[in-house]
Amino acid sequence: MLNRRSFDMAGFFYKLKRMKKRWWVLIGIGMVILIMILANLLNPNRNAKMVMVEEAKRGDIIEMVSGPGAVKAKSEVSISTYVLSRVIDIAVEEGQEVKKGELLVQLDDTQYREEVVRASAGVRSAEAALEIAERQLVEGRETFDRQRSLYEDGLISKAEYDRSLTTYSSLETAYRQALSNLEQARALLVAAQDNLSKTRYTSPIDGVVTRINVEEGEVVVPGTMNIAGTEMMVISNMGVMEVEAEIDETDVVKTELGQEAQIELDAFPDRLFSGTVIEISKMPILTEGLESTQMGSTDYKVTVTLSDATPDILPGMSATVDIITATSEDVVYVPIQAIVKRTEDGRIIEGKMQKRVKYVEGVFLIEDNEAVFRQITTGISDDQYIEVKDGLKEGERIISGPYKLLRKMEAGDKVIEMKEEKFERP
Repeated sequence: MLNRRSFDMAGFFYKLKRMKKRWWVLIGIGMVILIMILANLLNPNRNAKMVMVEEAKRGDIIEMVSGPGAVKAKSEVSISTYVLSRVIDIAVEEGQEVKKGELLVQLDDTQYREEVVRASAGVRSAEAALEIAERQLVEGRETFDRQRSLYEDGLISKAEYDRSLTTYSSLETAYRQALSNLEQARALLVAAQDNLSKTRYTSPIDGVVTRINVEEGEVVVPGTMNIAGTEMMVISNMGVMEVEAEIDETDVVKTELGQEAQIELDAFPDRLFSGTVIEISKMPILTEGLESTQMGSTDYKVTVTLSDATPDILPGMSATVDIITATSEDVVYVPIQAIVKRTEDGRIIEGKMQKRVKYVEGVFLIEDNEAVFRQITTGISDDQYIEVKDGLKEGERIISGPYKLLRKMEAGDKVIEMKEEKFERP
């Protein structure tokens, strides 16, 4: 009995000792948490935003405008039919070099040869009719002159004189009609001969056959006032190549004749070609079936000549054109996304007062873990960086991101610089 009570007391004191130890552990953990909470509350940067920081740098800024385009030969001639007929011979192949005057296409000329024969016969018939009318007019003139002389001498009546005059006038009218008929017959012959000549097409220039659109046996149709005729082929002078680029309306106002350009061709991804702006269209490029007011944006055609074209560059190749519109050398520049618009004291105004407030361009600098707004004057930009003309010096540290934080940042915001590798301009 005594031994059992002694055992129970020993277990009681053992459990009590373990509970005291557990309480001390809990109290220790609580103290650590309390210290961390107090440290955070007393930390002046507890609400600071993590930001990217870059230094304002110095260098060159090249402003460009870009647009897609396609290569074309400077001199291109479209060979289209002027008569309705059937193709019986295509004398060349695509890519073939041709000389001026060389045969390209022969159309079936059977119908037009027959028309020339009929028109020639019409001319001969009209000439014979005119010859008869002319002889009759001469004879009629002689008869009328005799009748007039007799009438003046009182040897014939007025009625007889009038009849001779009427006869002579009729002969004059017949002669004039025969002359007109001959002129018409000759015109028909000229037209028939012209149509016959339009069944045979030769090259108007020295060049290369860059496109053939018809096949032998195909019927070709001449154009009308509203419908274009069948384009049979295109001959191009490959000596000078151009790129026709489509430039947005907001950018075309920056382009000028003579500006330098850089051209990338999809066919040659590892090569960069140079060029010069030679033409800027004043008319917009309209999508077929759409009015300009229905389009999301308006593009204008800008033509750039390739100054270092090679024989392997072919018409129709896809291109991207970058036109250099301005250059600033040895200037201070910052990332474009670092530029914000704020009030002069660096605030954002919302609500009804927003429209009455004047915003200025500027950047946020980081000073003692605080965002400081600095008004600046900007210049030209490339695709990543923008020139700073005034308000910022080389080497000053500006906040360059993240973009979402910059859009809402105000002067006085607490910030902490991200410790990460900075992005360097290529």
